[in-house]
Amino acid sequence: MTDNPRKIIIESITRMLSRREHAYHELLRKLSHKGFAIEDCVVVVEEFKQAGIQSDTRFAEMKLRAGIAKGQGPARFKAECQQFSIAEQCLEAAISETDADWFELAKQVRIKRFGSDVPQDAKEKFKQIRFLQYRGFYSDHIQYAFSDDEY
Repeated sequence: MTDNPRKIIIESITRMLSRREHAYHELLRKLSHKGFAIEDCVVVVEEFKQAGIQSDTRFAEMKLRAGIAKGQGPARFKAECQQFSIAEQCLEAAISETDADWFELAKQVRIKRFGSDVPQDAKEKFKQIRFLQYRGFYSDHIQYAFSDDEY
């Protein structure tokens, strides 16, 4: 690789990472879309990874915080991160390190969308269940969201 494309790749990666965290494969995809040879990019992105500048773990933590703020559950977080080829252990580590109460979050999301009354109609209850499933909550979180426990 000549020095000039390497310098441009380094500048591009630095610009991208200065805005927000990026996953390893996301950086490679963006650089290849810019017209850089993938083999040239892999070398530079790997250097950034080894130096700790790029981290899939930090990317997963960022995605998790953003998802919690949007009212999304752990299943949705995992599905979105798998699109970026994040390792399963990074996902599990991010979930275990968070202090999110998935049960309460599911309940808050349901109440914000549909109100505090538990639906008596089966059709309405299934509608709310599908909504919470779409948001990425597991069945035990969804069951809790319909409980009468003090909010």
